Amino acid sequence: LSRLPIVDYQNRYICVGGREKRGILHCQIQVPDSPVTLHILCVHLGLREAHRSAQLRMMCQLVNELPPEAPVVIAGDFNDWRQRANAILKREAGMEEVFSRKNGRPARTFPARFPLLRLDRIYVRNAGISHPQTIPLRPWAHLSDHAPLAVEIHL
Repeated sequence: LSRLPIVDYQNRYICVGGREKRGILHCQIQVPDSPVTLHILCVHLGLREAHRSAQLRMMCQLVNELPPEAPVVIAGDFNDWRQRANAILKREAGMEEVFSRKNGRPARTFPARFPLLRLDRIYVRNAGISHPQTIPLRPWAHLSDHAPLAVEIHL
């Protein structure tokens, strides 16, 4: 969903063995009154570390195929309880996690009722950020077992 025009989208298959169906939804959004195209990637990575590592490599490859000056946002459930994605995405694709930029580490998001694990992330490249925050559960608690995240993106 977007209030801005989505000019193109693709669902990229990133399954790695097993039965977990995984993908990256890649949308291109035209920024109004601007020649800038914003690339948004929505992800849900696998539960096994080997699968996540392979999926992160595929994600980095996709990001590196985009124009180098293009603003990019990646958000979703990384299932990265060992917190390895930050270093990989920074080193391989120049992506920076918004909560780590502000607080030194990702936000706690799981389980939503009493968040302990830092599974969900928002990464940016070629974009500024302000006000990263976890959203209060009410009235959203029925939508997910993960706490929602938000950030203002500045282009």
